[in-house]
Amino acid sequence: MNTPLKRINRDEAETIALSAFAFITSDEERMGRFLAVSGLRPDTIRSAASEPGFFAGILDYVAADEPLLIALAKEMNTKPEHIMAAHWTLSPSEFE
Repeated sequence: MNTPLKRINRDEAETIALSAFAFITSDEERMGRFLAVSGLRPDTIRSAASEPGFFAGILDYVAADEPLLIALAKEMNTKPEHIMAAHWTLSPSEFE
């Protein structure tokens, strides 16, 4: 049986997304993969970061990569479910 995700507020979810982005950018290999998958370039990140969906996009990216999700949770000293709750807050499923 699946346990429903604990709901968190938007500010907390954005803070988690910001931590995720810092984690991704702290490693050259992770950053390179993120840029390749997202289509962003180093010179376009700043403008992309000001877009409303940027934080949701970061957590979409993390949610799609289980090893990254687990590594991020370990780095943040939290459970992957907490990061997924942030993902759901910023990018809710139409089926929820």
